[in-house]
Amino acid sequence: MTRQGAWGRVISNIWKYLKKDWSEKNYVGEDAAGHKFYEITNSRRNILRGFDPPLATPNSQPDLEWQSWLRGTRRFPPSDSEIAQNRLKQQAQVPEDLGIAHRAPHVQSNINNTQPARYPQYNDMETSPGAKNSD
Repeated sequence: MTRQGAWGRVISNIWKYLKKDWSEKNYVGEDAAGHKFYEITNSRRNILRGFDPPLATPNSQPDLEWQSWLRGTRRFPPSDSEIAQNRLKQQAQVPEDLGIAHRAPHVQSNINNTQPARYPQYNDMETSPGAKNSD
C-alpha cells in the first residue's frame, strides 16, 4: 500500500473536519518536573501517548516511570506513591554503590602507550609450520 499524496491528505483532512472526526487529547497526569502527559485518541480508537515539556526547560526528559508509560511498556500511568518509593530505593542504593566502588581493585591501563601490544610468543607453539625451535 502506498502513501497518499499531498492532495489526498488535504482532502482527507477536510473530510475529517466536516465530519468532526479529529483527535482528542485527554490529560492523564503531570510529574514533579512539570511535564504534562496525554493520551491522544482518534476516530479509529488508536491511542497514542505524548507529553508537553515545561516551558522553563523544553529539552528535559520525563522520569523513567513516565517514559515506560509513554512507550507502552506500562499499561497504566505511574502513581505518585510509586514514583516516591522508587526515589527512596535509588537514594538507598547510592551508599552501597559507593562502597562497592571503594572496594573494587584499581586496574592500571596503558592508554599512554601508542604501540599496539605484540602477540605473545610461547615456547611450545610453532612460529612457522614444521620449523624446529632453536631451544
